[in-house]
Amino acid sequence: MTARTVEAAGAALAVEERGEGTPALLMHGPALDRRGWDGVVAELGGDVHTVAYDRRAYGDSTTFEVLRGTTVAEQAEDAATVIRALELGPVVVCGHEVGALIALDLLLRHPELVTSAVLIEPALLSLVPAGREAVAAIRDVVENGVRDGGPAGAVLAYLEHVGGPRALELVGPDRLERAGRGARPFAADLAAGPAWRYTPRELRRTDVEVVVMAGTRSDPVRREAAAVLAETLPEGRLVQAEAGHFVGLEAPEAVAEVLRGLP
Repeated sequence: MTARTVEAAGAALAVEERGEGTPALLMHGPALDRRGWDGVVAELGGDVHTVAYDRRAYGDSTTFEVLRGTTVAEQAEDAATVIRALELGPVVVCGHEVGALIALDLLLRHPELVTSAVLIEPALLSLVPAGREAVAAIRDVVENGVRDGGPAGAVLAYLEHVGGPRALELVGPDRLERAGRGARPFAADLAAGPAWRYTPRELRRTDVEVVVMAGTRSDPVRREAAAVLAETLPEGRLVQAEAGHFVGLEAPEAVAEVLRGLP
């Protein structure tokens, strides 16, 4: 394992590398950090050169000023900076939730840096009619969490809402403690996801293999959005795993199998 820091625009990103072979950049979703990929990395057993990093202000990453917000585009530029700083060349990109949006934006913005992509339950609920209602429900849950337990309460409420009754047990006490300290970047993520702008025409411009993953026990609106995205992308395909929303935590072997099969 190699740990280092990469300087990005206004941030210092904590990066962890393991394994050899094809490089794969792993981008976590809201509330978690790079350690959320530990199960996937363990399943790969060193067969893939994994590069997991804490996105700005999460985990061990820092920002040079207080984080007041972010955008998917800013996060995609961070990802591009990591790829270039580590001289990885074109990589497989793999992201969960907002991390999946960042992977997709990176593919659209810097196609020369991406060989293929794995998008795990991407935060693109706007693709389906029930998406707006689902986003509003998340907002209500988070607001109630703030009222009942402060910023950390909002994070826990979100995890339970999207991950189901076993979510907190699945995440585990160590990751939960770190998640509670990441309330500021979590709030920035919740705003960045719905604000991301794209068109179906832009999505159809992609020409690399993209695997869209969904959990069979996840919210139907998320499974439907994943299916629509897979159908929209020219080289997209849908893979379902026996899991809820946190596929990488609950079914790391399924994610590892997909990553092993990509160029």
